[in-house]
Amino acid sequence: MVSIIEMVIVLVAAAALTVQGIREDIAHKRAQLLAIEGQNEAVINDALSQWVTDNFAALLDEFTQSGSPDLTPPTLDQLFTNGNLKQPHRNGPFWGGQYTVSMTMVPDGCTQEAGNCHVSYTFYPSLPLTKNGKADVAGAAQIALAGGASFGFSKTQNASEISGLNGAWTATNPLGNQPAVILATNGPGSDGDSVWIARDGHLTWTGSQNVNGVDLHNVGNIDAQGTIAAPTVAASNVAVSNAVRSPGTLFIQNEAGTAPAPADMGTATLHGPLQLANTGVPRAACTPPMVVGNSDGSGQVLTCQGGQLIPVGGPWQLITQNPYSSGQVVLPPTCSAGGTPKVLFTPQVISVDPTATVSDVSPQGPGPWPVSILNGQLQPVAGTVMASTYCVY
Repeated sequence: MVSIIEMVIVLVAAAALTVQGIREDIAHKRAQLLAIEGQNEAVINDALSQWVTDNFAALLDEFTQSGSPDLTPPTLDQLFTNGNLKQPHRNGPFWGGQYTVSMTMVPDGCTQEAGNCHVSYTFYPSLPLTKNGKADVAGAAQIALAGGASFGFSKTQNASEISGLNGAWTATNPLGNQPAVILATNGPGSDGDSVWIARDGHLTWTGSQNVNGVDLHNVGNIDAQGTIAAPTVAASNVAVSNAVRSPGTLFIQNEAGTAPAPADMGTATLHGPLQLANTGVPRAACTPPMVVGNSDGSGQVLTCQGGQLIPVGGPWQLITQNPYSSGQVVLPPTCSAGGTPKVLFTPQVISVDPTATVSDVSPQGPGPWPVSILNGQLQPVAGTVMASTYCVY
């Protein structure tokens, strides 16, 4: 039989386990409540950031007219009415007090004319977080962690200062020397509005931007001081004063804004060199339309004609045309890669026996070519010819 003492021990142990389970359940539910509070405050903080961006011009006018850096912040109802908050929010956390917002124009001495003014704000509950009547610093840390990088809290040591998560920033505790105070800010005492790309254009970017592959529509003018590089560039009414380099296809659209072919050019004014990125060799197979440069870098332009790359101007390129006397030598021209030197003699002045026959034969081969005018007896006679040299591709 089980003794009474053993039964008492079992009951006491069961009661202890029950109490421990209740405590753990309460702690779990409180942790969930703190996380929800942090997420709720993060939503309000994001709404404040949007409101500052949307109303910066009005805030700047208020600052300019009043001369005071202290600005009028919105209420939660105003954030909801303006659409920054998607649903109404209770004005205060679950432990009591109210949500408080403070906004100032920074830095000191900024002016509307100089365009160097920005809005800095703080958002915090008016009471510190407590548990059983004592400051709950651990709970405040949980709320800040759920809120994100803009949030911080005051610790037991040096409670007059708010520390951002991982010590990312510090700010003065608005409630004084009290621990467990939660606060969010967009930039305490500094360039508070600089984290946003202002819609009214009062801020300039301070670093390179990555738009994550999204499109930009309805753009006006684009002024570039460096290189514009893109696989495909499509433009209408293009005026280029420097260099446009495209590793892929350059589309220059006409006034109608259409480019049915790989390159449909309307009116394009180029100030400076047009460099062809792709190269080829004469007589190489191709598919029209295609325009490339000669692979030797000579600057010769090749176009696709009849399925082959042919120099602009045709396969016979006239290089020089000068008069030569009998006995002189015509030097061959320097041809771009793929070209063969050729010469054509055209008689100009020849003195021979009128009963004789003149034999003028243009020499063959790559040159140099001697000028030799022969009579019917194959004897040299005096005279001149016009020698036209070509590069044939």
